[in-house]
Parts: sequence; C-alpha cells; structure tokens
Amino acid sequence: MSYDVVALVAERPDEQAMVNALQDVDPELRLHLHGDTDVLQIRREDGRLLATLEPGQKVERPDDVVRLLGEDVVAGLPEPYWWMETRARPDEQGREVAHRFADGLALRLGGAVWTSGSAEFDLWEEPEHPAIERTADRALLVAQDRDVVPFSSWLSDAVATHGRERTLQVLTPATTRLTYAARTFLAGSAGRWVVQGKDGGHFDGLTGLAVHWDETYGFRPVKEPAGPNWAQKHPDAAPVSGFLADFAETAGTHLVVDVSVPHRDPFTPELGRATQIITEHLAGAEPSVWGPHEPALLAWDRARIVESALGRRPRPWILYLSGPLGPGPAFSGQFRLSWRGRQVLERISVIIGFENENTVPFEALPTLVETLAGEGLLGALRVRRLPGRGDLTYEPVWTGPAVPVGMAIGPEHLLRIGPGAAQAGPIPGVLLGEGDQQSVWYPVLEDAAAPLRALELAQRQSAYLSASA
Repeated sequence: MSYDVVALVAERPDEQAMVNALQDVDPELRLHLHGDTDVLQIRREDGRLLATLEPGQKVERPDDVVRLLGEDVVAGLPEPYWWMETRARPDEQGREVAHRFADGLALRLGGAVWTSGSAEFDLWEEPEHPAIERTADRALLVAQDRDVVPFSSWLSDAVATHGRERTLQVLTPATTRLTYAARTFLAGSAGRWVVQGKDGGHFDGLTGLAVHWDETYGFRPVKEPAGPNWAQKHPDAAPVSGFLADFAETAGTHLVVDVSVPHRDPFTPELGRATQIITEHLAGAEPSVWGPHEPALLAWDRARIVESALGRRPRPWILYLSGPLGPGPAFSGQFRLSWRGRQVLERISVIIGFENENTVPFEALPTLVETLAGEGLLGALRVRRLPGRGDLTYEPVWTGPAVPVGMAIGPEHLLRIGPGAAQAGPIPGVLLGEGDQQSVWYPVLEDAAAPLRALELAQRQSAYLSASA
C-alpha cells in the first residue's frame, strides 16, 4: 500500500488510543491483526482493506526523523515522542481513513501529522504483505510517493518475509531521493530502483535504462546490463533523456568508508566502537541514533547495541545509524553483524558528506587506520569517494563510479603475508603502528581525471593481497 501517513504523538499510542481514534473515524471500521507480522489492519465490515498500521515506536532522538520529514513537522514536540506510521489503500476512501485516523491520534495524544504524495501509480493489487503493491513471480513491487525514501521497517519486513527468492523493487516519482541505506540495497542483486518519469514511462534509477513490467521478473530493461564493457557492446541502449545530467559539476563529495572488524571476545564485543572512531576522525562527532531500520530512533548507546546483538545470536543483524544534527558534516551508515562460531564479524559502511573535495580530510585517513588497528578493530578497510548531495540522499541521475581513495589491512592479515610482501604490491604500502598492532595503508591515485586508473589499481592491489594471503 503506497499512501503513507505518519502521526508523531506526545504520548504512547496504545491499543485503547487506536481504538478510540478509529471509532471517531467510523464506528463500523474494525482493527485486524495481520497474520504474518505484528501490524494491524483497518478493514470495513465487508472485509475490504483500507489501511495498515505499524505499532508505535518511541523516538528517543529526533535527528533521523528531521532528516526524513523536515524540521517543521517535529517543531514543538516533546522528547521523547512516538512515531506511528499508516500505509493506506491508494484510493479516496483509503486516504481519507488514514488521514482522519492519524489526525484523531494527534488530537487525543498531542502531536503532528505528516503525509506522503497521493501515490497514484495505478498498480495496486490486494497485497500479500502490507508494504507491497504488486507481485511478479520473482519480484516484489513497493511504491513510495515521498520526497525521501528510507530503508524503512516496511521494506525490511517485506524482504525478510517474502524476499528469499524475489527481488525487491521500489517504485518512486522522478522527484524522489533515496537514503544511502535504501540505495545500497536497491543497487545490489536483490533490488531495483524503478522511477516513473513525467511522461508516465519507467526507468531504472541507477542506470537510466527504460524498463517495462514483466510478470516473471517485475520491472526490467530490454537488455540487462552485465559486465564492465556492456555499454560498448550495446550502444543503442541509451539512458532516458535527462539522466546524464551534469550532476557532478555542482554536487558535493561523499566519502564512503567500509571496514571489517573481527571481534574475538564472544561475551563483550566492542560493537560500534570502530564506527565511533571513523566518525570522530572524519566528521568530528560520534553517531547520535541507531536502529534496525530507518528512521533510526534509538539514542546511540554501544552497551545497548551489544546487549541486543547478544540477544539475537547467532542470527545475523543489520543496524542503521546517523550523526547528530549540527554544523559538522552529515553522516549515516550501517553495520552488519554475522556470527562465526562464538565470534562475531562486524562489517561497517559509513558515508560522510562534504561541501566539496577540498574539504575532505584525506590527511586523516592514515591516522584513522592506525587508531583502528591499535584498538584491535581492523580486519580490512576501503575508502571511496563520489559526487553527492550534502544531505546524503541520491537522485535518479548519473553520478559516475565511486573512485577508490585508499585501502588498508589490519594486523592479522599483515602477520599472514609479512611486512615485505605487504609493501611490495601494485600500490606501495605505508606501514603504520608498532609491534603486533601494525597495519598497512595503501593510498590509491587521487587524480579525479583518471578514475578508471584508480579503479584498476585498487582491483590489482586487492588481487595481490588475496594471492599473498
């Protein structure tokens, strides 16, 4: 269901508050528990589904809410407050019920209401999941008519419950932007960003290629891109008009830092500490919020993260984070936890937005590597840069490839291959630290005019390190 309404309320929206608000809308409406999830559904007496409600979530810090919905919506709300989202049937009755229900909650509990666009995509079918508009044999389609689309609990649950053998496709208007987390997922093999153009046609938001609906694979292009030289072999497969805009000439710079951290202590792993080191070195602040989806609503607390992770063991987990609102560079990211026996592997990806390339603290990267290794929090590290908006959202335009800035290996990898071999690859390595905490930093060519050269160097270095190990 694609029409979204969020009620931000000062008091907890318990079951009685929801029943009362629904009675104010129409006494004939009924709340039903959705079978596969913990969400509630609003249905008419004849069973027709009108809207789906997610249980209220406590907002401990508003940073991520402000980023997604704007400052005006949260103005005057106390802290903490509660987030309650409704997805309505995208027709007149569904939208009206969702509006009146959210307004009733805000009136009874105090608060404000935010709404998405009208979501008139004309693709909705009776869904098998409350987030899904339409299904194909091997794809799930979710429509989102909002300015910024996050990797929300709705998307996360749709993937977890129905995405094992299906790709997740998110359909948006051309004016929509994605968060880093949403774009990262949709750029992978299990996702696709579908954009509806002003002419009513559809195209892939990452490649610009026109797509059409297929009952087996969902939205897909006539020829699926594959391989580094695919465009040269298919010169007729051009992006839609306007996709190749001069975005990079006016955009800022995004710095993406990916780190793998093997934790040896199974009882008190230092989860989140490496993320703090990264953001403090490069953005001057630690994360402010975290959570299992976006918006991240929990105040940053590494002890709670560790407790929650140990409670889920051995199931893998993905967590999302954002930095505090303020004058410093914006940052967000995610970290994935997976268990290997009694040990946990933490894979971190942090993105930081800078006004331009001249303001990126490239000189801080060797110190960052040395600090991570010194605290036993470095397996491997990779840093890339690419053009991007200061608010860390992504438009459906071509930004160019992510260009490598550098990479590093931690003490364990260095011990396996030795310092001599570690410094003798395609990229001369810089040995950092002392004793058993040494690491190696590999600065890649930073010539913006030769990104393919930087990509080729990074690939050769990675292959060399793998072979040496």
